[in-house]
Amino acid sequence: MKKIIYLLLASLMILPGCADYLDQSPEELNSLDKVFASANQVRKWHAQMFSTNNDNGFMVQEMMYCGQIPFIWSTDEAAYTQEPYIRNWSEGRMSPDSYYGYTGYNLYFFERFYRGIRHCNIFMENLDQCAEMGELEKRQYYAEARFMRAYYHWMLVRLYGPVPISDKSRGGDEIAKPQARNTFAECIEWIDSEINWCCENGMRAELNESLHLGMPTIGAARAIQARMHLLAASPMYNGNTTYANWKNNDGTVLIPQTYNKELWKKAADAAKVVIDMPQFDLLRPEGGNIVSPKTAEDFEKVVENIRKITTTWGSENNPENIWAVPNSVQWWGKCALPGRWGVWKGRYSLPLGFVNEFFMADGSTTDKSVDDWFTNKQFSSEAGLGTIPGTFEMFVGREPRFYADIHFPNQRVNYYYDGQDNSAADLDEEGYGIVDFWYAGLSGHSHTPGDRNTSGLSPRKNIPLDYKSTGSTDTWQLTVPFPIIRLGEIYLSYAEALNEYYGQSKASEILQYLNAIRERAGIPGYKSYTTQEDMREKIRHERMIELCYEGQRWFDARRWFIAHGPEGVFNHNEYGFDMSKGEHATDPSFFTKTQVAIKRFDVKHYLMPIKSSEVSLNTELVQAPFY
Repeated sequence: MKKIIYLLLASLMILPGCADYLDQSPEELNSLDKVFASANQVRKWHAQMFSTNNDNGFMVQEMMYCGQIPFIWSTDEAAYTQEPYIRNWSEGRMSPDSYYGYTGYNLYFFERFYRGIRHCNIFMENLDQCAEMGELEKRQYYAEARFMRAYYHWMLVRLYGPVPISDKSRGGDEIAKPQARNTFAECIEWIDSEINWCCENGMRAELNESLHLGMPTIGAARAIQARMHLLAASPMYNGNTTYANWKNNDGTVLIPQTYNKELWKKAADAAKVVIDMPQFDLLRPEGGNIVSPKTAEDFEKVVENIRKITTTWGSENNPENIWAVPNSVQWWGKCALPGRWGVWKGRYSLPLGFVNEFFMADGSTTDKSVDDWFTNKQFSSEAGLGTIPGTFEMFVGREPRFYADIHFPNQRVNYYYDGQDNSAADLDEEGYGIVDFWYAGLSGHSHTPGDRNTSGLSPRKNIPLDYKSTGSTDTWQLTVPFPIIRLGEIYLSYAEALNEYYGQSKASEILQYLNAIRERAGIPGYKSYTTQEDMREKIRHERMIELCYEGQRWFDARRWFIAHGPEGVFNHNEYGFDMSKGEHATDPSFFTKTQVAIKRFDVKHYLMPIKSSEVSLNTELVQAPFY
């Protein structure tokens, strides 16, 4: 039976490149009927729609905890250069034939998501055959399959822009028929109507979490709908004349060329639907928000709460997760932990530029550029909230999210990190150790040949509080809830859409939702703002910090159309510390600004290209612009 299913899924493209489907024998097609005669086999087929397998699965989530997926590592959030395919993306060397990964890491999402779509279509077309399954269960399964079909179309639109809509599977007489892209507006309208249908015709409002962990609900569907409408309203697609000449062969213009302000209202209304759902709420520290914490105890409560947002299961424990899928954190943990703890030596390196964007403890942005911190190198003389004496001044007096999300030199940490390089002498009496990225440190290059950090910074976000990098597999292979979408994002999306549509006439409501995120993070909210443009920058900055290392920055910079050009946020080289030097925590030779990654982003990189072979076979499928 597995062989039959794999054969069916081996070539699930809707386009001419999937001619292998014609090779199926009548016996195999007859076996498909047998699959859908069995309720147990139908349930297995249904479960595959939500696959998170990085190799053969359709990849429900947009980022996995691994170093191959570009949605973190090719942005200004990262300075990671370990993998050649990530360098292709981040250095602007993508082409229709050069960015697909290798065995085990299929980065050609165009193929993967159409496989998922065909899987859903076959399921819906055959579900009625299952006499063993009750009508209510079939109704629910059909609605969930239809939602997932819409979701995979949405994933394609987010990466490739307007794409061909596939609302049925193709038989042998249709498989080679060329199909053009639908327009962007057609794609959005179709996905929107499909999600509406699913929410009204069988999707579940709530789940039995012990049985259905990671499954989408009506809330998840509405949240994805809100995210989609925000994209449609954003500068990349809302009257962007850069794409005026992107047309199908019949002359149909694919991207709307006239700005439509009403799309922002539609995005705001969609976000408010989710906000008003009573089952979702921001995850806050026990006892409520602690704004501008004054004591170490209160400060640590805020930091721990921030770390729980992306690592805690269950609606009671974390009502913020609207849709989260199970992920083993082992790869992320081993690569994110500094070398003294991590098996892969903290190789997920971060850039100084992005780290400097975190707010200060009073909620303000820093008035210093990266260069300013190195002009007169200063180190703390006493402990502060989140820091110990001898810490580089750049990292002192920052907001709690900084200390929850970043590993930095001379940081004192112990959340059950347990590495092979530790000994009693390496830890203090409370079991804490120091992040020692300088050359002579246990996390420095003198102790980390091969895989190693290259900037002196690595992510702390997404690592569970009880994570261990060694020992039994149940400690370092923890399954955590990677958030496909959570309420914090919806709050920020709502504030953004309100600002773009209403401006200052909705100032109090905009500030209400923006400040809810800030105050939960332990920093004061804004009391007012001056202009719509001023608030736009405030919201964008808040999204950059609040959603960092969740795979959202890659998409935000694109929809805002700010990634390219001389000031493009993805179009500049990245810097870190000099990892070849340093004997101790305040050695100035280590604290030297050093180039650690090349970043290039051209206007063509906003959209992913389709393989040349695919375009050649499907003569109606036009390539993405400028490739």
